[in-house]
Amino acid sequence: MKIDKKIFLKNTLVVIGTLLISLILGIIFNDYIWGTLTLFFGFLNSYYMAIGKWQNYIFGIFFTLTYTYICTINGLYGWLIFSIVIYLPIQIYGIINWFKNKQGKEVKMKSFTVKNSLIICFLVLIFSGILGFLLSLIPSQNLAFLDSTSQIINICGVILVAIRFRECWYVWLANNIIDLSIWIINTIKGTINSEMALITSIMYLVMNIIGVICWIKIEKTQKYINNYCNNVKV
Repeated sequence: MKIDKKIFLKNTLVVIGTLLISLILGIIFNDYIWGTLTLFFGFLNSYYMAIGKWQNYIFGIFFTLTYTYICTINGLYGWLIFSIVIYLPIQIYGIINWFKNKQGKEVKMKSFTVKNSLIICFLVLIFSGILGFLLSLIPSQNLAFLDSTSQIINICGVILVAIRFRECWYVWLANNIIDLSIWIINTIKGTINSEMALITSIMYLVMNIIGVICWIKIEKTQKYINNYCNNVKV
């Protein structure tokens, strides 16, 4: 398998740059281990997902483990439950599904219908309310309904990206608003590791916007190639 030297160099620089930035911010906020690792794994997870590469799942698993620890010590148990029961299994499924559905070097993408969109919105509202009520029963739970809504939207996002729907990025952009609210509130309160978690959330907002743009371009290219191949066959 031939390696594209330019792409390899670009990815290497992204990894090194991300590591340095994560370390610097970890030192600034006195969060050398969990904050640094969460930001590092989170950025690379989002970066490789944005460019349609299966490697995002490797970094996604590590991000889940570090971010789960931070959420747990901040009383956000929705993420803890979500990670163990749903996120990690979907990550494993995602790797397998992306390998099976590649078009060239990127994953083969799909798009939503209006019906799909309405169903997703309805399910998010229902399950967010149910989970929020259940989390509010835990005495030390913090921001129960914000936490529940964030996790339900995240579940939708990881399922959609695992089955290769472009709309996963719009779902995550919606979640960014909630996620940023959670960590702004926690940062104001001065809770543990909240500053680095806030920076990670801001990073995800930027990467999700880039992801939307990249996936639209990749999908257009794939449709053009498919149409061209079909016309040639005819």
